[in-house]
Amino acid sequence: MKTSLGYQTAPKERFGYGLYYFAQNIFYTFVTTYVATYLLNNGMNEAAIAAVLIAPKIWDAVNDPIFGVIVDKLKLKSGRFLPWIKASVAFIPITTVILFAMPSTLPDWAKSLWVIAAYIIWDISYTMCDAPIFALATTMTSDIQERTSIYSMSRFTGTLGSFIPMVAVPLMYGENGLNLGWFVTAAIVCSVGFALMLPICFTVKERSHAQIEESQSVGSILKGFAGNKFLLVFYLAVFIINVTNTIQVLNPIFCQYVLGNETLATALLVAVMGPILIDALVIPKITKKVDKFYLYIGAVSLYSVISFIQYFVGYSNMAVLIATLVIKGIGLGGMTVLGAMFTPDCVEYGHYKSGRRNDGISFSIQTFVNKLVAAVVTSLSMAMISALGFDSANVTQQGMDGVWFMFTLFAAIGSAIAIPILLVLYKLRDKDVRLMSMCNNGEITREECEANLSEMKKYY
Repeated sequence: MKTSLGYQTAPKERFGYGLYYFAQNIFYTFVTTYVATYLLNNGMNEAAIAAVLIAPKIWDAVNDPIFGVIVDKLKLKSGRFLPWIKASVAFIPITTVILFAMPSTLPDWAKSLWVIAAYIIWDISYTMCDAPIFALATTMTSDIQERTSIYSMSRFTGTLGSFIPMVAVPLMYGENGLNLGWFVTAAIVCSVGFALMLPICFTVKERSHAQIEESQSVGSILKGFAGNKFLLVFYLAVFIINVTNTIQVLNPIFCQYVLGNETLATALLVAVMGPILIDALVIPKITKKVDKFYLYIGAVSLYSVISFIQYFVGYSNMAVLIATLVIKGIGLGGMTVLGAMFTPDCVEYGHYKSGRRNDGISFSIQTFVNKLVAAVVTSLSMAMISALGFDSANVTQQGMDGVWFMFTLFAAIGSAIAIPILLVLYKLRDKDVRLMSMCNNGEITREECEANLSEMKKYY
């Protein structure tokens, strides 16, 4: 049944879905941004923190594909994705509080064990929702344009959610703010997050289009994933783009050691991240007329070109720097908003090709790549600026030039490499995905689908 807007989902479903993303990003930003500061405040030194977080980071990178296979393997009576999401509504707040409840009086070895264990169980709880919440939209509606609208809205609400801890948490835990301490701060954050996540349990429905009736073997799941060439190609390109996108990592270093004012970091980050909110509102309207693949290529190209121009224009003029970051942010926002929309297309292609629908492992690759990038980009950035002559204890012009190169031209090169990979190897287009989805859902026959696929059907 469709609503008055022609959507299969009701407004309360879309609202509950977007609200969940808002809360999910509050939790993710709170933990990943402040866990190191929290541990420092609790008496652990930098070397110990780096050591104890290695195991959770390794687990963080590998557990998504494992969980994706589990999601595809199990067929729960209450749904494919909602049961995991409903469980995460309770587990994420609980495990977040546990992570930030470490007594400062514990001996160092006990603190290390607490952090490793608590971070790992927190990550398991977060993984429980990460791939399923992306995949859930594919069971909420079979309409491609409606999915685009849902994903765009989630990017908008998720970005807003990320800003909340960045602004609120520094005002809560420390002596210069409310001085609540980390445990009380975490309890407040978790209470708010829980309240915002809860509505999805009562508003969203999984619809039974293109469902797999029988349980799959692990071998068939992995075979179907390995045969999904467009999924692998797209996320190869995404990895190259994002692992060279050093803005978030190097922004504080650039502001403190190159511009000489660390307080500028907030302004520069808002300049480049703010356009994501605008892109999230505008892109669904544009995708009604323009294939999202070409929009994505345009966004990557804009990001690459402006990064290239920035390098040669320099940073001496603050107004020009801000202006170019805003334009660059439009490209980055386009990549961010559109990026989540390609995995559902690849799922439809994989189903059309193999007859099996491997949503779980497909969406887990999306989260795996994002987490792998997060793990690699920091180390890569630090190693590169060091190799280019940067030393925080003795900042020279050579070192500042190295940071500026990584801040701009390095990102331009990575994006420029990804563009031809996508143009040559990624052949899925919106029109063909709609036909495949209709075929997968039994709305048209395979013969009808084949007859109407574009001239690129030889690649399918």
